[in-house]
Amino acid sequence: MSYYRLGHVFTANMTGNTILLGLAIGQGKVASSLHSLAALAGFFAGSITGALFIYNTKKTWTFFISLSTFIEALIIFVLALIWFEQPVITNETVLYVSIILSAIAMGIQSVTVRHLNIPGIVTTYLTGTITSIGMSVVTGIKRGFRQKAKEKKRELPLPKNLEQRIKLQVLVYVAYGLTAVFTGWLEYLKSFLLPMLPLLLILIVLIIVLSRPKHPHLSTLQHTSVAS
Repeated sequence: MSYYRLGHVFTANMTGNTILLGLAIGQGKVASSLHSLAALAGFFAGSITGALFIYNTKKTWTFFISLSTFIEALIIFVLALIWFEQPVITNETVLYVSIILSAIAMGIQSVTVRHLNIPGIVTTYLTGTITSIGMSVVTGIKRGFRQKAKEKKRELPLPKNLEQRIKLQVLVYVAYGLTAVFTGWLEYLKSFLLPMLPLLLILIVLIIVLSRPKHPHLSTLQHTSVAS
């Protein structure tokens, strides 16, 4: 979406964004380079923000991770409002605000998913996932796919062996690719619906978390009330 709507800038994929920045500088395209720099700055700010929320929290889904996800959803909601109001952004100030907000949201998400430490799983770039799939396949061939993964006891439902891990990694990759296809289709045929897609997905995540019988919000609130 950022590539379509924000002047061909990546706000989630900093490897691609850095390449675009280098190309823009090399070609003397000042405006494009500033857009990429804004995305880098926003992503860095988002990663710091996310780290502040989840610093020293458990490697599982906690109240603070839910809070950071809610803030990400709020930022994406603001972006959706901007894009509904201005399907084609012509004002430079609005463009920079949109780039920075989008990058902050993706920075928060990247830190959150990394903190959860699900083996080989990321949501903002796929290079690491593809690398992890290759490494898992080689390990499985040499040691056996059914061997139990050496992971500490965690509350999150993690893969129990290499075979399950590879399936999860491939599933994430396929979901990523299909979402890109769907995004391209929406932009081509129903572009006015495009801002709803990321907002809907992040809200689904929050609904799933809140619907859990023992979700961390209640436990945290109960703990706080007992302590007070």
